[in-house]
Amino acid sequence: MCAAAILCSCLFASPLQSYAAGSQSPAAAAADLITIKGVVIDPMGDPIIGANIVQVGSAGNGTITDFDGNFLIKVPAASFIDVSYIGYETQRVKVTPGKNMRIILTVDTKTLEDVVVIGYGTAKKRDLTGAVAQVKSDEIVLTPSSNPMQALQGKVAGLDITRESGQAGAGVNIQLRGVRSITADPTPLFIIDGMPGDIKTLNPNDIESIDILKDASSTAVYGSDGANGVVIVTTKHGSEGKLSVNLNSYIGINSWSMNPELRSGEAYMETIRQAYRNAGTYNGDESMLSTNGGHLSAAYYNAYKSGKTIDWIDAILNDGYVQNYSLSLTGGTERTKAYMSLNFSDEKGQYKNDKNSIYSTNIRIDHSLNKYISAGVNLQGSYTWRTSPYAKQADAISAFPFGTLYNEDGTINPYPIGTSANGGDSNYINLMINDDSSVYRKRRNELRLSITPYIKISPFKGFTWESRVNATLVNIKTNTFQGLYSVGYYTKQEDASATSVSLDHNNAYNYKWENILTYNFTISDVHEFAATVVSSWSHNQSENENQSGTGVKNNKLTWYSMSSNCASTTTNTGYTMSKAFGFVGRLNYQYKGKYLASISARRDGNSVLAEGYKWDTYPGASIGWRISDEDFMESTRDVMNNLKLRVAYGESGISNNISPYSSISNVQLGMITIGGQLIQPTYTTAQTIANKTLTWERSKTWNFGVDASFLNDRINVVADYYITNSDDVIWKIKIPVTNGAFSYNQQYEANMNMAKTNNKGFEFTVNTRNIDTPNFKWNSSVSFSYYKEKATKLLSASQSDFVPYDDYVLMVGEPVRSFRHYKLEGVWSEAEAEDAAVFNQAPGHLKINVPGLKHVGPGVYTKVVDGETVTYDATNKYALTSNDYQAIGHKTPDWTLGFQNSIVYKDFDLTLYLFMRWGQMIKYETITDYDPTGVGNFPTYLLDKVGTTLPALDATITNKLSQYNGFDALKYVDGSFFKIKNITLGYTLPKDLMKKVSIQKFRIYGTITNPLVLAKSDMIQDYDPEMNGNRNYPLTKQLVFGLNVTF
Repeated sequence: MCAAAILCSCLFASPLQSYAAGSQSPAAAAADLITIKGVVIDPMGDPIIGANIVQVGSAGNGTITDFDGNFLIKVPAASFIDVSYIGYETQRVKVTPGKNMRIILTVDTKTLEDVVVIGYGTAKKRDLTGAVAQVKSDEIVLTPSSNPMQALQGKVAGLDITRESGQAGAGVNIQLRGVRSITADPTPLFIIDGMPGDIKTLNPNDIESIDILKDASSTAVYGSDGANGVVIVTTKHGSEGKLSVNLNSYIGINSWSMNPELRSGEAYMETIRQAYRNAGTYNGDESMLSTNGGHLSAAYYNAYKSGKTIDWIDAILNDGYVQNYSLSLTGGTERTKAYMSLNFSDEKGQYKNDKNSIYSTNIRIDHSLNKYISAGVNLQGSYTWRTSPYAKQADAISAFPFGTLYNEDGTINPYPIGTSANGGDSNYINLMINDDSSVYRKRRNELRLSITPYIKISPFKGFTWESRVNATLVNIKTNTFQGLYSVGYYTKQEDASATSVSLDHNNAYNYKWENILTYNFTISDVHEFAATVVSSWSHNQSENENQSGTGVKNNKLTWYSMSSNCASTTTNTGYTMSKAFGFVGRLNYQYKGKYLASISARRDGNSVLAEGYKWDTYPGASIGWRISDEDFMESTRDVMNNLKLRVAYGESGISNNISPYSSISNVQLGMITIGGQLIQPTYTTAQTIANKTLTWERSKTWNFGVDASFLNDRINVVADYYITNSDDVIWKIKIPVTNGAFSYNQQYEANMNMAKTNNKGFEFTVNTRNIDTPNFKWNSSVSFSYYKEKATKLLSASQSDFVPYDDYVLMVGEPVRSFRHYKLEGVWSEAEAEDAAVFNQAPGHLKINVPGLKHVGPGVYTKVVDGETVTYDATNKYALTSNDYQAIGHKTPDWTLGFQNSIVYKDFDLTLYLFMRWGQMIKYETITDYDPTGVGNFPTYLLDKVGTTLPALDATITNKLSQYNGFDALKYVDGSFFKIKNITLGYTLPKDLMKKVSIQKFRIYGTITNPLVLAKSDMIQDYDPEMNGNRNYPLTKQLVFGLNVTF
């Protein structure tokens, strides 16, 4: 930027009168003045151009820094000057005659959001033309967690984050702007300090900011890697000055999970009695026993009569804890700055042996050799030690609530009501057996090391060449042991062949080298350009070794000496390698800050695709118009100080769902045997047949946005509407058996570009400063996201309009992860007996909605079949089949809402965060634990749903799935919920008091997480729907106390 442009920007940015370097006001000239020289720099040591230098008490005497950050001003002796610049805190310093002053401006965290990190560079937020959101460090550490992404839940419009498991160290599910691929991982690309990285082991206290690139025009520079959005993480770095030490720590309780109340004791038995009464077969409790043809084992009944009850939930779950300790040091000289942190995070879940510990470090060194060359290195390392329990809460919910957990000597009783040989039940196994680490263990160790050296050369004004290399090494070792006297051993009637042991060893080596050329220049003072050219090369390699065995002989050896300690063993090894190369070009332009434009293109190549399909190009373009700077908007500036319109278009591709060798035909070893004797080895084609025409999935996105600020930035609004069309979506199809079969019960498969999807959405974010006074501040933030996705095409028009996969189905016109089953409408009543009979049903059975079927009178329905109207009644009954399945819901929510209020009163601070996720369906199998006979256990609240939502209790039922059409569909339920995510109350000790003990800041706080959870559906009680139907690891409430200290 030329001097005139800098001067202009300073004039508009500050109400101060500015003078050319060295000039002074007439008033100052009359005084006895001295000449002061100095330089103004940022924490990295780079000069700040255009900083304001003003004499305190004489606003008319001032100047600005030049291109090298130097300034010259004449002021009275012993006076003070204020040094200020947009995005930095104002410094007031006393002048030092005869000495060249060196003033370091620190970043102002209140205005730092004015600068955001984009792909291969930075930009002022006011100049953005794409959809980019930013979260600062103070927001990230607000939620006590070892995973920084948990702090972003609901706070970034369009970013859907859920935690589906309460297991210690469990990660989160992340998707940006819905799902558009069937098989590809929807997780965004994570860039940490310019290179791909793992955020799960990055300590939140090491993060300076997180920037989320949402639209394709912003992510196009990352090519196929950025197809699902890009999350750019900037870590903290060193600053010039004396050593600064930061200590952040918290410790708390990890407990109070929401668990359903189960039937037990008399309540359990009374339910069975009622089932027999409804069936008309109850003739005392003896009539319910299996010895008299009933459903209930006499062993369970005897345990009930003896008062031997078990609360399985209470038995297997305990209180856990969380703790975190983070120590960081930062400092440096004029030429060298350094930052180092040591972190320890420890979490224990509610199960015994559920533990996750992370040891991590972050080291960053930046050194300026001279004004043209700088270099540095960033190192991130972590070691994770994790033990996983035998988690079976889902089994505990339906388990019999009778028996004895412990023997008289205190050891665990494997058979709570005895063995079958002794009149008990050998199939009823104690769920606590595997709590004993001598019979069951599961351990995972992960060592991760990432190092990124760089060199930056700026030979002339505006031009920079940066070259950086990253090496990431990952070593993962997973050991599993289920030995003698474990649950598996007893489940197989004490058969040693059911015991098992395995050892997996994975090594990954990922390398990346990037070269970035940037050139910023200005033409005629009003045309600003920023050109960027990038080359990017990557090499990804993984090696795997697995050894497993069955028939354990000695538990003491666990997973060691398998060859001698196991009856049989197998060994497998694996190897994959892929390479990618890309070129990027981008040009940003703005005219007078009012008219903005950006155009980019990336040419990507990937070795996983076949010849002729390895390369593709991804363009991106965007424009912006800051209407508020137009002359005709001058009358609105007292109310609206910023209004910008944005339009963007971009294309992206996905290849992370393509295995490295999917374009190559593979063969595998087979055997021909006759009479059990090996005749000769043979080779057959692998089950997955290579597709030589397989290519990238490709998405094309339009984004329309508005940025607006009102009342001098007291209210800030960001709104975006996007449309994404994805073509060539990959799906693995079954090859017709007419072409041969892989085995007698398995077909050949092939990956094909077969589908198209469409995503639309609206995002809305509002940040307000409701009250802003020296002693009281109240800020609010609202983020809203609306999602609408659907599949628009499958293979060809002649194909069926749905394809089942995993737990979901792909249907034309429905979201990607949709559920397809019977649509239930409650239970047939006595008054509807005639209607129910048309479907061979009776009152108390489930009522099923049949697509296209019309009710025209009592016991009469009609439906158009092949163009003709067919009548169904008592003489022509309707047969319910899977053809009557329909789309009943989807996993992706219709909308999410986050609402945060932050209040500061003097030295106290209070934050309240609310979160809603609405319109999603979950598969909650606790509902289908309901047993109409009453014998299988289930939560007590389900009894209140009998007769309205659930079928009646009936002792004649022998198979609830076959005798009640639609019973399995009961588990699909509306998973919408509202929760108070967290409440934080803090207190910062007075600065004057802390200065006496050389402490800059001392804050203590308490945070409670998940204190209130409300589900929309009355079929969900004492359960957190965020878990998406998972039941073994319930989400917990947390009560945490912590401190933040800076020395």
